[in-house]
Amino acid sequence: MPKSFFALLLYNAVIWAVLLVVIGWTIGGDPLWLAAIGIGGSGLTSWAGWLGGKGRDQERAAAAATETAVEALAPTLDSYEALEAVPLAVMVTDDNRDIRWINEGARALLGEAVVGRSLLGVLRHPPLVEALDQVLGGAAAVDGIETPVGQDRLLIADIRRLKGDRALIALKDASAEMRLERLRSDFIANVSHELKTPIATLMGFIETLRGPAKGDAAALDRFLGIMQEQANRMSRLVADLLSLSRIELNEHARPSGTANIAEILGHVADALSLRADSRNMQIVLPPDDSWNAIGRAIGDDEELTQVFQNLIDNALKYGRAGTAVTVSAARITDPVEIKAYLPGARQAKAMIAITVADKGEGIAREHLPRLTERFYRVDAARSRDMGGTGLGLAIVKHVVNRHRGSLEIDSVPGEGSTFTVYLPAEEPAAKLRAAS
Repeated sequence: MPKSFFALLLYNAVIWAVLLVVIGWTIGGDPLWLAAIGIGGSGLTSWAGWLGGKGRDQERAAAAATETAVEALAPTLDSYEALEAVPLAVMVTDDNRDIRWINEGARALLGEAVVGRSLLGVLRHPPLVEALDQVLGGAAAVDGIETPVGQDRLLIADIRRLKGDRALIALKDASAEMRLERLRSDFIANVSHELKTPIATLMGFIETLRGPAKGDAAALDRFLGIMQEQANRMSRLVADLLSLSRIELNEHARPSGTANIAEILGHVADALSLRADSRNMQIVLPPDDSWNAIGRAIGDDEELTQVFQNLIDNALKYGRAGTAVTVSAARITDPVEIKAYLPGARQAKAMIAITVADKGEGIAREHLPRLTERFYRVDAARSRDMGGTGLGLAIVKHVVNRHRGSLEIDSVPGEGSTFTVYLPAEEPAAKLRAAS
């Protein structure tokens, strides 16, 4: 037995013997016999005390061993739980560059299935891998590694070395800042190009009215009309550019609400009725009773209103006078079609297809892939004469992309064009209740 037990036994024996001898002298009895009983009792209590102390010592030793193990391996997987609250995407890799743990931010950014995979298969960016190797090789930290993901996403990575040959990678999504910078440069380039003509026109007429045509009432009336046209064109152009910039800036964030497409189309048709009447045209909408089967779409009312206003307005502009612009809608549940037309909405069980068809001159097939580019016009002069800015279909494309939908354009020269928007559909309430 350890020395601590004999020390405890001797200490208890002396106390018990003295105590009982004093009791014997005080109340009567054989002091030696009482002392013997005390010594025996002290042995039992010493044994019990030693066992209890041994248990506590074992617990303390086990706790110390656990702390040592945690310190040696730290941070272990359990110790990363505090990183769940960090508002960044965080992952931990081992010395083989394999991802061992990710937090909720990283799961939302990279998906659930990245744990266990190599970093090379998840973020294949040489500067990031090189920085990770530096940290695993002994560097304490490497910060600010720009890591592009595709064409529209930029991550900024900071790497820290952990114990146990592991490294922590914190990823900040800088996509919004990248888009903003790109939008600024695009805005300047586009504005300088598109505003050049109306500004030059305004300056020319102002100089004329202040010079040769000064006091000429007829020239003043005619020139002011042209100047107002050009000013209106600039106003529309700036409004469309600002709208497009705002949509592109938020394009990565999918709308979470639902939109009543029937109401949106009704409002758009009412707003464009005067334009249709001026060309003796009709806007034909789906029957009211068909919308019960079609349902609602997942999306933003204001942005989808912009989409269908642009499409129906274009159909009225380029359709033949006296013809109809036909709007049709259908609910599609075929998984193959959904996968083909909604590649960005993987969980969608149904989609809504809204088609706007005109009876115009049509568009040659070689132009179709470029129609949604900024300022691309099949007939630039005709588009400007009709008041177009060249941004309408670009706005449509970006809004549809934000809704994780798609836009399909088809046209037959001499017969007309059709523009079909595919949007994720809201699941019926009965199905949602059944699923829950």
